Amino acid sequence: MRGRARIRRIGVQDLHALPTTCPTCPLGAARYVGLESENGAATWARAAESDWGFCGIAMFHVEHIVGYLLLTSPLHVPRAGPQSGYGLNPDAAVVMSLRVVPEYVGQGVGRQLVQAAAARIARTPFRALEVQSTHTLPSCAVPPAGFLEATGFQLIDSNPLHPRYRLDLSRTVTWTPVMMPTVQQLLGLVRPLRPLPPEPAGRAHREPHRSLGSRS
Repeated sequence: MRGRARIRRIGVQDLHALPTTCPTCPLGAARYVGLESENGAATWARAAESDWGFCGIAMFHVEHIVGYLLLTSPLHVPRAGPQSGYGLNPDAAVVMSLRVVPEYVGQGVGRQLVQAAAARIARTPFRALEVQSTHTLPSCAVPPAGFLEATGFQLIDSNPLHPRYRLDLSRTVTWTPVMMPTVQQLLGLVRPLRPLPPEPAGRAHREPHRSLGSRS
């Protein structure tokens, strides 16, 4: 794919602009309408933004969102849902959703989103990223195990249906050749997308959040 991409932080007010996913997905963009409801699907997103100043990372190509990663504290993960709060480790931020639009699958978008999220969370008290996955029928809410392994996550729970993976940030952030491009993106620089391994299917220092309509 030709062109350059930019990664930006996103907040609750930006969730309505995310690419629509499966209508039955509990984390689909359609579920973010009506954010005024305290019992709505975005409760965990509001909590993340309150703690960190953002609830996710999105990649833009020519001002269009081509992929995004949403995350929150383990304290705020719903007890029922794709990333159920059961058995979560208190030192790890939880990836709630990871999606790359079909036209950009296989071009490194998912990997760069993970790297950007890791760089941001490394500035908080959390020490890792964790996510529940699957070996079959992956979705934006449950990414494929193969992708996570290729991106540096390690298996911590070998559940046959939904194994859980962990990315240790203390190891990742010192991996300079990988993290330098991410740091450049977070500083507002841009770089070309390039093919990489398979993509997912279809509080310490809070930073001020800016909406999608403003520059990072």
